[in-house]
Amino acid sequence: MSTDSKNRRAAVLPTPPIPADLPSIQLTDNARQVLIRRYVRRADDGSPAETVDEMFWRVAYHVAKVEESWNVDINARAREFYTLLTARRFFPNSPTFTGAGTPLGQLAACFVLPITDDMGRESTGIFQTLRDAALIQQTGGGNGFSFSRLRPQGSLVKSSAGQATGPVGFLRVYDHAFGEVAQGGSRRGANMAVLRVDHPDIEEFISCKTNENQITNFNISVGITDAFMRAVEADADWDLRFPDVHHPAYRGFSGTLEEAEAAGIPIKTYRTVRARELFDLIVRQSHHNGEPGMLFLDAANRYNPVPHLYPLEATNPCGEQWLGPYENCCLGSVNLAELFGPDHSVDWEAVRHSVEIATRFLDDVIDANQYVPAVPQLSEAAHRARRIGLGIMGLADLMYHVGIRYGSPQGQEFAAQVMEFVRYQAMRTSVDLARERGPFPAIRGSLYDPANLRWSPPAPLEAYTSDWGRPAVDWEGLEADLRQYGIRNAAQTTIAPTGTIATVAGCEGYGCEPVFALAYIRHVNDNGRDLQLTYTSPHFQRALEEAGLDPETQQAVYEQTMRDGSCQAVEALPESIRQVFVVSADISAEEHVRMQAAMQAFVDNSLSKTINFPAEAGPEDVATAYLLAWKLGCKGLTVYVTGSREKVVLETHATLQAKQKTPAADAADQLHIWHDAKKPRPRSLPGYTYTVETPLGKAFVTINENGGSQPFEVFINTAKAGSDTAAVSEAIGRLVSYVLRIASPIEPSRRLSEITRQLGGIGGGRSLGFGPNRVRSLPDGVAQVLEEYLQERQERLAQSDADAPIQAPLPLIQAAAATPPLAAVSLPRIGDLCPECGQAAVVNEEGCRKCYACGYSEC
Repeated sequence: MSTDSKNRRAAVLPTPPIPADLPSIQLTDNARQVLIRRYVRRADDGSPAETVDEMFWRVAYHVAKVEESWNVDINARAREFYTLLTARRFFPNSPTFTGAGTPLGQLAACFVLPITDDMGRESTGIFQTLRDAALIQQTGGGNGFSFSRLRPQGSLVKSSAGQATGPVGFLRVYDHAFGEVAQGGSRRGANMAVLRVDHPDIEEFISCKTNENQITNFNISVGITDAFMRAVEADADWDLRFPDVHHPAYRGFSGTLEEAEAAGIPIKTYRTVRARELFDLIVRQSHHNGEPGMLFLDAANRYNPVPHLYPLEATNPCGEQWLGPYENCCLGSVNLAELFGPDHSVDWEAVRHSVEIATRFLDDVIDANQYVPAVPQLSEAAHRARRIGLGIMGLADLMYHVGIRYGSPQGQEFAAQVMEFVRYQAMRTSVDLARERGPFPAIRGSLYDPANLRWSPPAPLEAYTSDWGRPAVDWEGLEADLRQYGIRNAAQTTIAPTGTIATVAGCEGYGCEPVFALAYIRHVNDNGRDLQLTYTSPHFQRALEEAGLDPETQQAVYEQTMRDGSCQAVEALPESIRQVFVVSADISAEEHVRMQAAMQAFVDNSLSKTINFPAEAGPEDVATAYLLAWKLGCKGLTVYVTGSREKVVLETHATLQAKQKTPAADAADQLHIWHDAKKPRPRSLPGYTYTVETPLGKAFVTINENGGSQPFEVFINTAKAGSDTAAVSEAIGRLVSYVLRIASPIEPSRRLSEITRQLGGIGGGRSLGFGPNRVRSLPDGVAQVLEEYLQERQERLAQSDADAPIQAPLPLIQAAAATPPLAAVSLPRIGDLCPECGQAAVVNEEGCRKCYACGYSEC
């Protein structure tokens, strides 16, 4: 059993009954299913051991319980937290839901661990850090690492007279180890590897993920300096350097390149390259498959709140959280989609109240978190700076409501004003907490040191010109209070990926991203049946109704929008609607970058965002985006060119057809969804087991299904393990399973039918039975079972269609039966195959990957 499963089934710590007068959370069926599958604790038999409301009360109570130390009424505080959560105005990160009130009690999502150039002496050495990271990953946390302190590949190691493995070699060691941890049952670990742009092995690092099937448990990013970017602009030379590892002062040294220079350790130049050529290599690789990303080291360190403790060198897996050695951050997001005001306005008072309570919640999480006891440095680092990461989700929903185009100059200003208000209210609350409970322990020497305050109020990139009724923010008054009281949290804001929590909260726009599509096919599990629903944005529907469009015109608009998820080509729509209701593909790369920069100005850490490019974008477009992001003060950038991965992510039906161009068949008549090199196996699958007597004895044949009731794998058991018969049985099962999971335009059930035809009738040394019951060999017996399974499957599907309830067409979610057959309509392709539900619905957003069909998220 995986650590995650054990945690979810462990005994809950003492929790009082949920008060009867507290309201229940209102959720869609899809959101409730996701929440139950992800967060609700389970009994030993796998059944839910708590209701959804009890889950929220467990989290609220055990986070509030730490306030006993401050003589706060715990029940009153728990009620306050519960109300905020069940109103869907704020959700913490997933580990807080799964870990609060449990013996494990690990509530943080992201960590950064140090790696020094040491094989065993130091606690931060290569393999000690690997051990620490594996323990963290078992609890559900993701890790970030800078490999920049490891000596270059091929360097002489005096102690062994050998050659150094180098950063990329040890990155592969880490990747393999984390893959084995994932194989133990938990979901695939999320990790980030960073290497400085001046490291001698940087070119190998940039290209290490050219093959997408290598280093699969890591995102990679290059640590970029301002000096490098200036060299790129000037087309100057660039030195690849590393401290002289044979200098006496290097032994035991664990600092950065700059710290080595300051310590008098000679810096050896290994090679000199053209900065622009190295930049172009990064750009070409990013254009190829989205990796590596760029992390701007100097931009991050200019706003490092605790420079006296460490320089910032690495981030968490999605790049939004810069952290020092052993630091972690408990993240949470205010749901702007629940903070609408009347008449297309913003309820700023609701925003203020939500941010205030959420900030207190996250500060309490620091004390409620039990971290990983075997790595005590984690708790020490967390309490030293008391970092929190409060962000947003549903920004795009709010912009639809207010009537502002995402990406436009007005949209950039609106996003900046929202984030400034969130940042101000979070800091205001953190200062109040410092007055009540004291500032973070490492405040002396920090930017927030009251005796030497070096923090200055943030400012927008462009002067504001619009008024959305937002209350004024008093930065001068806050600065005065900082000098008197200090602040409770060294960092306050981060915009993190919101995959699962945004699905539960009902947001259309995840995090600070634009909406992915206004209409698409969503797959919902309906009592074991895969039900295809046509989803249309409720905000879009309301806009059509307010515009006075009649039902027939609305239906025509839905059908046109379904073609590619966007409404920009729908001529029947008023220009005012087309202007506001843009989706990710409608927004230029420059607009994406400027939106990110506008928000970054008011986020003291960073944010997860993906800059999407159309399929026809070239490397020069990616280069322009990187340069713009650096000049505008972004702290990092992740790009994705549509269709650039072999495992396609964000792709429309038209793009897919253009890539296929099959002369032997009409692409319009095919729905190519079985395209992965090899489909990953989910943690659990439903299946059917049959028995058949064969000339080699009784055989047990199990066929497991994945999404869409498609056969996914076959297991064949005969005789005793270790025998030739058992080996042959296992071999047949493996080959059949591989054929079912391999890339193919043919759906698995049709593949299995062909396998049945090929195996059927194979004769052996003797037969068993007579007439229709005759089994000629083990392969023939397997074929008969597979044929029986396929017949029963067809009957089940037919019965499911017959049993499906007849409903009137709904404008938002319509049963697939009300739409034309899949092969006859031009549906937008959602993305990769989901490892959990098997649907082609995994999308690259927020620097992460999430499934629009079932709510699965890698973050």
